[in-house]
Amino acid sequence: MRPVRPWVITGLILALMVAPLLQGASLAGLRVLNFAPDRPWNYCAYGLGAPYVGFLLWRRHPRARFAAYVFLTHEVVRGLHFRHWDAVGAGLAWIALLQLPAARGYAPSLRPAEIRARLSRSLRRLARGLRSG
Repeated sequence: MRPVRPWVITGLILALMVAPLLQGASLAGLRVLNFAPDRPWNYCAYGLGAPYVGFLLWRRHPRARFAAYVFLTHEVVRGLHFRHWDAVGAGLAWIALLQLPAARGYAPSLRPAEIRARLSRSLRRLARGLRSG
């Protein structure tokens, strides 16, 4: 039986999936968080990056939590740079909410030993392929 998705994860997934709509709404004048029509990077970050991180969380990908931290940190730094304090607050709030036990249980942190083992296996396969090819 699959564990029930905690409200924190569900809320973050929804927020990330709505990002392209909010970026589009910025063209009509809605200025909220870091969404702005005059910054080309926004279309990449909110049109591709945010939904991709939401998809990783929805699918319970092993790197979903890490991807969420990277994206949210990106939001906080951009908010600081452009002095969008609502974006800074929202990013920090999501990062704090990801520390709740339910969120940590549903989307666990990366384990360095597992990553090293996976990389080692990949490198061995690559070396075998180069030798045989």
